[in-house]
Amino acid sequence: MNSFIKKIFILIFLLVTTAFGTSNIKITIIERITQFIQWPKLEDKFVIGIYQNEQLKDKMKIVLKDKKIQKLPIEVFNIKNHQDKRLSRINLLYFTKESSSNVDKIFKKIKGKPVLIITDFPDDVYNGMHLGLYYQNRKIKFVINQESLENAKLKASYKILKLSKIVKEAK
Repeated sequence: MNSFIKKIFILIFLLVTTAFGTSNIKITIIERITQFIQWPKLEDKFVIGIYQNEQLKDKMKIVLKDKKIQKLPIEVFNIKNHQDKRLSRINLLYFTKESSSNVDKIFKKIKGKPVLIITDFPDDVYNGMHLGLYYQNRKIKFVINQESLENAKLKASYKILKLSKIVKEAK
């Protein structure tokens, strides 16, 4: 089963790489990751916040148009700063490599809430973020802080855990 899941991710990666750019690959992978995470309760929409990246938000809206996550329609918006009132509505927050300012303030505001935090900085996973994406040998890899994920009342499927490097928060 493990090799089957890897083959699916590789196939998606190859198809998307050929047809689109790198940001579209990440958008597709983020959408796929949500299939392996369980939230305690979801409202009427699945809300994704992209931190300080208007361009990626626009691409994500196009790529995810007419798709559903957890059987819900998807809403995507750009989070401008730690005072953004929409932070209270999100189910997933994505930090790109371009987003560096006030990350700690935002993280503190949503820590412990059922918000999946995905980052392009895998080392941030040691500091409490949930899932880090990185490239190694032309493959996308995952780092998961399972303890932090569970503290946010989220559950990861064994399928994604088998594909990931599991780490603990640095004390």
